[in-house]
Amino acid sequence: MNLVPVSLAGLDRLLAGDTGELAVAPGWPHEDTDPGLSFVRFGGLAWLICDDDGRIAGECGTKTAPDEDGAVEIGYGLAPQSRGRGLGTGALNLLLGELTANPAVRRIEARVHVGNEASARMLARAGFTEQDRRGGERCFVLPMHPR
Repeated sequence: MNLVPVSLAGLDRLLAGDTGELAVAPGWPHEDTDPGLSFVRFGGLAWLICDDDGRIAGECGTKTAPDEDGAVEIGYGLAPQSRGRGLGTGALNLLLGELTANPAVRRIEARVHVGNEASARMLARAGFTEQDRRGGERCFVLPMHPR
């Protein structure tokens, strides 16, 4: 599996269904694809999640550029048919590698719906700690060392 960066220049083509040479996995795009990738318009970073067969199975990234404190909120989504096989965990680890290598990023946050136990477990395995619950969401933070 791998991550393929999504640029602002290619966003509209991608959202219109033009994936270039990349094939798509069953179920992609899914209901959260458009909003997830659209964060690129607001300074967020986005990647396509490609499965072991090189097919687009989901997307991940940040909702904005790092704020003045270096905080970013991440998001990720997979086509339903691609879930439950470790692809999300692999994508999260690759995403965290990209973000921890970015000197502007000093805090990584994630929010999941209270009922999404699979996502909460995945974040905990990646080192996130739950900070609080607000409005039906669990808020997680990845502790990072100051730079």
